Amino acid sequence: MTSYRWVILAVSTLGFMQTHIHRVGFAPLIPTFVADLGLTYAAAGAIMTAYFWTYALVQIPIGVLTDRWGARRVMLVFMAILALGTVAFPLSRGYGQSLFSRALVGLGAAAVWVPGLRLLSEWFPARERGWVMGILSAGGGLGGTLALLLIPLMAERWGWRIAYATTLVPVLLTLALIALFVRQVAAAGGERPTGALAGRSPLAGLWQVLATRALWPFNIAVMLFYGAYFSLVTWMPAFLVARLGLALSQAGFVTSLLTAGTIVSWPLAGLLSDRLGRRKAIFLVSQALSCLVSLIFAWVVPGLSLLGAAAVALGTGIVLGGMVTPFVMVVELFPRELAGTGTSVVNTFCFIGSLTVPVLLGRVVDLTGSFPMAFVAAGAVQALGFAAACLTRETGPGRRPIPAS
Repeated sequence: MTSYRWVILAVSTLGFMQTHIHRVGFAPLIPTFVADLGLTYAAAGAIMTAYFWTYALVQIPIGVLTDRWGARRVMLVFMAILALGTVAFPLSRGYGQSLFSRALVGLGAAAVWVPGLRLLSEWFPARERGWVMGILSAGGGLGGTLALLLIPLMAERWGWRIAYATTLVPVLLTLALIALFVRQVAAAGGERPTGALAGRSPLAGLWQVLATRALWPFNIAVMLFYGAYFSLVTWMPAFLVARLGLALSQAGFVTSLLTAGTIVSWPLAGLLSDRLGRRKAIFLVSQALSCLVSLIFAWVVPGLSLLGAAAVALGTGIVLGGMVTPFVMVVELFPRELAGTGTSVVNTFCFIGSLTVPVLLGRVVDLTGSFPMAFVAAGAVQALGFAAACLTRETGPGRRPIPAS
């Protein structure tokens, strides 16, 4: 396999960093943002999740376009849209403008993960698939960590608008690198598409994916899993400020440790699943631990110091490494021609959860005045996700995908 595959991995990982910078970078700004615009927490949650509205809405079209037009062109167009949203959001002056520009950011960030998975499935053999997809995921953890660390610090010095505007620089860099270095098809020795869908309409492949019963437990599991996870990331900074009396930068630091843990745990979980030749056990363990983590934040963290809360956040990121495995499993569930479409469907459900659950839990905070009650609700959501995960189909390097009909 050509060494150029590492260039593809590096650029794809840098691109996925941008999605997480913008996905979580607004979270530590929420206390300042609420005070600035005079909003409720539910309204701030709506602005936070507007990113996920457009992100989720276009996942399936992006998957179909990636399988038909190629990852490079899709990534270039949408990364340019992300640059526009990054300019528009800090210029917004009211609730409506903030909501629209945040939705524009989500639209632009929507076309990295699915095209990136398609690229990696082309350039890397099956025996390396778990850990390289873990590295791609870790790029998201790194981007989220940097955002949670640096954006609050810059906001305290220069205000939230300038702090957010600085994220335009890495977006433009990523856009240039995609244009210069991303190639669609692997060199000799790489796995190539079989062409089973050649001549068929784009909707034919989508229909086959949606008609696959084995896909639906994945859809439900990731919807609940990621919905609760992003709720935790969304409301943790505000919780730490309100309950533990931390400064904004301290709360951002503690929350960043959660995403920092995933930088290690996501590649490690993928590597372990490669070595085992099986993915499901890693997924189930991580899903079960996520239920426990939510309850720890509800019942234990309120009585801890800054150091104790930081330790829990870091431990959370480390035990949630199995979050990456369902996406590896779905890539292996379908043939190469349907890799983009299959993962886009699952990713759509992932962000349906991510755009609804944080708003619902923000409503719990508004009604009860209690962040711990919201975290208990997140634990219940994770428990339902575990039940769905138990029904997923095992995959691995030695198992054959569902054929393209």
